[in-house]
Amino acid sequence: MIKKFIAFSFTIILSYSAYADDRAFISTVYDTIVSKHLTPVDIEQLAIAGLKSISSIDKELVFSDGNDNVYLYSHRQIAGVWHKPKKANSIKSWAEITSGIIDKAVKISPAARKNEVFMTENILYHATAALGDYSKYRFSDEVEEDIESAKISAQSDGDFLYIQILSFDNNSPEYIKNSILRYPSTKAVILDLRGNKGGQLNVAIDIAKLFIDDGIIVTTKGKETDSTKYYIAKEEEVFNLPLAVLIDQNTASSAEALASALHEQAQAVLVGTQTFGKGTIQSIFAFDNGGKLALTTEEFFTPSGSKIQNIGIWPDYCIINNQVIDGPCTRQERSGNPADIEFAKQILSEQL
Repeated sequence: MIKKFIAFSFTIILSYSAYADDRAFISTVYDTIVSKHLTPVDIEQLAIAGLKSISSIDKELVFSDGNDNVYLYSHRQIAGVWHKPKKANSIKSWAEITSGIIDKAVKISPAARKNEVFMTENILYHATAALGDYSKYRFSDEVEEDIESAKISAQSDGDFLYIQILSFDNNSPEYIKNSILRYPSTKAVILDLRGNKGGQLNVAIDIAKLFIDDGIIVTTKGKETDSTKYYIAKEEEVFNLPLAVLIDQNTASSAEALASALHEQAQAVLVGTQTFGKGTIQSIFAFDNGGKLALTTEEFFTPSGSKIQNIGIWPDYCIINNQVIDGPCTRQERSGNPADIEFAKQILSEQL
């Protein structure tokens, strides 16, 4: 039985009923990856990538991939041979092979026997890592990192309100709104997203709605042809103020979505360098053993439909080593550099 929950942060959590053996559990994880991942996954390559990690449990155990068979070696001797399935894309067959190799390893290796649970999860961890994106299998005993509260601050010098947003949380939109209301003499706003690695996409959308009264904020697309979603602003009251957004190489994910939305829909001026280029959304699938799978399931795009993943966004004014340049704008870390702020004030002054 599958229970599906959609959290407000675009995180999808699926809980699975307990399974009697590793084979069913491995099959469930494999099936989740293949069926839910944003791009097609080769189950054979996935399983083999995970099985190659078996040597990290016992260096005398070696997994080998052949043309028609896969092998487990122990002390340089063949300990087991498994025929590859006739249907190369058979999830069930590769789950059986994986669990069979684990069973054999446990029988012949004291180290594997001692670490059987870890070995199973370690294989899944390396299989997921082989996807080469931001997908990750989290171990059942992995300690969850404490989520820091948003790092956000605001200061005014009269005409300009400078708001630095190092991370997002649910209170960020309200903080920004109250900051603007607190300084009624504000004539222009500078949003500093340098070093902001993103967070909850819905928070970025809510911040964008403070400045965008109509139009697309962000578009998301999954693997299915009918999975496209448009997040649209339809606000009656917004802050109609000149905007500058500071970006750098560490501006990523939902921070890039916010910067691009403000640029395209609120005519915000982008100042800094090319951004990181993370335009995907990870969904969390939770299993009864305590393990979790953070899997790339969707990609998001700017209001105009431009791709962000592996590309990033470019500023209107590129600042490299404190110099405004006209040539190609490369990535550079600029968090905390006052030169960008002063240049943004200069550009905004021309709009006042």
